[in-house]
Formats: sequence, C-alpha cells, structure tokens
Amino acid sequence: MKTIFKKRLISICILSFVLIFCISGSLLAADPADFYKGKILNFIVGYSPGGGYDTWSRFLAPALEKELKCKVVVRNMPGAAGLVALNYMTLTAKKDGTFLMISPVAGAQLSQMLQSEGVKYDCRKFNWLIRLDYEPQVIMVAKNSPFKTVDDLRKIDKLIATGPEPTARAALSTILAGNALGLDNLKMVYGYPGSAEQVVAIMRGQSHLYSPSVGTALRNLDELNPLLIVSRNRDPLLPDTPSVYESKLSPDGKKMMDKLLPLYEVGRSIITTPGVSPDRVNLLRNVLLKCMQDKDLLEKGKKLQLFADIMPGEEVEKLVNDMMDLSADELTKIKYVVFEKFQ
Repeated sequence: MKTIFKKRLISICILSFVLIFCISGSLLAADPADFYKGKILNFIVGYSPGGGYDTWSRFLAPALEKELKCKVVVRNMPGAAGLVALNYMTLTAKKDGTFLMISPVAGAQLSQMLQSEGVKYDCRKFNWLIRLDYEPQVIMVAKNSPFKTVDDLRKIDKLIATGPEPTARAALSTILAGNALGLDNLKMVYGYPGSAEQVVAIMRGQSHLYSPSVGTALRNLDELNPLLIVSRNRDPLLPDTPSVYESKLSPDGKKMMDKLLPLYEVGRSIITTPGVSPDRVNLLRNVLLKCMQDKDLLEKGKKLQLFADIMPGEEVEKLVNDMMDLSADELTKIKYVVFEKFQ
C-alpha cells in the first residue's frame, strides 16, 4: 500500500513539475507585442510645447499607436532643461516599457558628467532605443537687430542670451561659442523652458540671441536670422550661415568645443526607463526603427522641419557609455566656463 502511495505521489510531483515548466515556457515565449495591446504608452517631453522635442514626440505618436496597438499620451514635463523629466523616468515612471522620452541633447550626459545638483539619474542605466536626428545648434538674432557678423556681437556692453539652464543644449552651445570667440560681454539668463519662450524674449527686446537646433531655427525664420552654426562645418539646410570654426577662436576655447561638441552626436535619442526587460527593449527598438524607415512618414516629417538622421539604439548606447568620463582638470575648467564665466 505504501509503495502504491509513493508511486502516485512521485507521479503527481512529476506531473506538477511538467505543468509548471510548460506554463513558464509558455509565458517566456509570449510575444512582447501582446503586452502593449490596449495599454497607454506615455511619451514624456522634458520641455514646453512647440519646440523640437515636443514636435518629434507628437509626430511619432500615431505611428507608435499603429504599430503597438496602444494609446500614446504625450505629456509635457518642463523643468531644468529636461532634468525634471529625466529624474521622473528614473525615480517614478514604471519600469515596464510604457514610458518613453527623447533625452535632452548633450545636457543629459553633461549634467551627469559635471555632477550637477539635482541629478538623480544615470545615463548608462537608461535603455537607448534609437537616435531620431542629429542637428547642430544655430545662434539666432532678431531680423531687425544690428548683429550681422560675429564682430557686431562685441560692440554691445552686455550681450544677453537665454536658455533653460547652463547644461541645456541651447545654452551650452551659446556658452561654448561665446567662450571660444572671446565674447566677454556675454551674459546668460536662464529659466526659459523652451524655444517658444526664448523667441518671444528676443522679439520683446529682453534678450539678443538664443541657440536652437537647425530644425527649430528653420521654423523661426519668419522672426529671426541665423548668425552662426555651432558646429565644425556649415549645415546644408542653412548653407549661407558660417560655422563658428570659420571665426578666430581662442586655443583653450576651441579645445573645449572639440571635447564637448561630440556630445551632440547622441542627438535626439529616445530612451525608456532602466530595468525594462530585454525583449520589450528589443521590440521598441525594432518598432521605432521601422517607423523611422517609413519613407512616407519621413516625408511628412520634413514638412515639419523634422530631418531624420538615424542611429540604432545599440550604437547610441555604446556612444553614451564611451563618453561619460572627464579628467579632474577638464572637469574644473568646464565647470567654470559652464556655470560661472557668463553668469
């Protein structure tokens, strides 16, 4: 009797193990795309409406809804040049692949590298999904301003430029250019959450210049003139606008630009939160790559001054990881120029 009972017990245990194994295997083999069906996908924008980040996010939302069979909700979360949103992605957002964000160009990495106050994220822990574009910055002035050349910028006692905060893309490019050009009269004013507010400041005479991306600059051409491209070369979309490297630059200023401008190569890249499962990360990478290879979609984007320059997520991730270290001497010099020199 005991023998029969033992055999039955062993059989039940084996059957239970087989059932657990089959169920687990089935769950593991589940299509990650099924997870998104009917769910809400949150697209966080670290800036106010109207700028390039907001335009890209809203432009991609319908394509993502179509591919993932979900509802995409774009949520503007401006503050500290994207820092608020980046911290939200690390500390608050769910770690299940339902939160996306276009990382601030250069600023996300530089704020971390410079150990800026308030940084709660680590760029190396985000999942980098795709680079959408790579655009240099353009120093823009009012159409009716007296500034037609770099030398004109030196003729005013206080040259006021704007930005969200020092490490933000728009502010950093102005700071790097001003430092290299020897514009000791440059005064940076912060607290502007996006491009729209900075254009208004120029039009009201509250500031003299700001530095948007090329795509945003093209949308501003009715009100503003491009003066300089903050890049090694001229941009084909603004071929008559000289590169800052065509001007006489101080050796130290040029060296700093050479060090930091590669940060811009990360471009506007989409991230999701740390801790998302690899299968969902791969799905999101593949879906976004498919969207960004859709010729009809890209043509629609050009009408909004959105010009794609794609880099796969794996390559973006490597680029970010490779650039995050600074020597102690570099850190000291960059901190002074970025946070003190033009205050």
